[in-house]
Amino acid sequence: MNFELSEEQVMFRNMARKFAEKEMMPILKDCERQRKIDFDLIKKLGALGLIGIHLPQEYGGLGMDYTTAAIVWEQLGWASWAQGQMSVGHGVLAGTIISNVGSEDQKRKYLPPLCSGDKIIAVAAVEPNAGSDASAIEATAVLDKNEWVINGTKLFISHGSVADTTLVLAQTDKAKGTRGMGLFAVDKSTLGFSAVKVEMVGDWTGDVANIRFADCRVPKENLIGQIGRGLQNALTGIDSARLFLSAMAVGMSQSCLDACINYTKERRQFGRPLASFQLVQESMAEMFVQVQATRWQVYYAAELKSKGGPHGKELSAAKWLSTELAVKASAEAIRLHGAYGCTDDYPIEHHYRDAILGTILGGTTEMHKLTIGRELTEINAIFG
Repeated sequence: MNFELSEEQVMFRNMARKFAEKEMMPILKDCERQRKIDFDLIKKLGALGLIGIHLPQEYGGLGMDYTTAAIVWEQLGWASWAQGQMSVGHGVLAGTIISNVGSEDQKRKYLPPLCSGDKIIAVAAVEPNAGSDASAIEATAVLDKNEWVINGTKLFISHGSVADTTLVLAQTDKAKGTRGMGLFAVDKSTLGFSAVKVEMVGDWTGDVANIRFADCRVPKENLIGQIGRGLQNALTGIDSARLFLSAMAVGMSQSCLDACINYTKERRQFGRPLASFQLVQESMAEMFVQVQATRWQVYYAAELKSKGGPHGKELSAAKWLSTELAVKASAEAIRLHGAYGCTDDYPIEHHYRDAILGTILGGTTEMHKLTIGRELTEINAIFG
């Protein structure tokens, strides 16, 4: 087992860190205060190939392995989870789905503009009664001659109000359960499509929306993949999204540690730097150990995924550990910074607000615990 990064991976890490420092951090404060999405940032990442870093080269991606992708995603999270999610998340989720199950025509239609940053594609699965239980989908798609007629409501959809196209998970035959589900591409201009942005505790530089589909008609060929495999096809993208969220969470925790080291060496109390106090050093030492261990769990899951082998429990472990650590590390960083940490003068409070969202997106911590338990025991705790 090789724990050293390749020269190429180091190059990508340095490129992503430089982008985070030079392009993301300088605009973050203003974008946060204005609740503003910086679309130029998306195009800049597209120009570097980082939106589609894991997607095939023939469709505009870079064709890199998932470990390299995770290394890049970590650096984006180091600057801002919200900006990283907004700028690259659609390439991870929708891009993976289209790349894996789309037709050749669909790949050539959707992936190049997605990879370049010219188009945004959302994925809409969550509903009022279908969150962790995606099998409870109630949105419907009915075939009427050569068109699918889509009706339903989707909640908390990332990129939902700004996406040019949305991949909608819908039921074609409720009697068939999950075997009746399909994914359908619906353009924003489609009659009957409407979206309302949702204000969240974090993600201030991103976009989350509730979407309504009222007799939305789309061509028959807008079916992505096959009927009966809609949920499985959506999960191929969600699997990559879990790795993406895990890597960004590690980046957030590392950012909090970096900020604490810098601040406690400069801040003086009782005539001494804060960093000279034992409990302060203990706090940062604990943070360092947890970041290091979690980072390698994320990279391990990414390596297994790159090789195409089983990686369910390993990725669930990475998602659980990394996102919960981001919550803990950002809270501890606030405490070490005191009142200053609650202001946007230091790169802490935005991580604190964003971190909790990572524990929910891509499956809650509780769902990942059940995934690990199921794989270890071969017993499904939900139904058993």
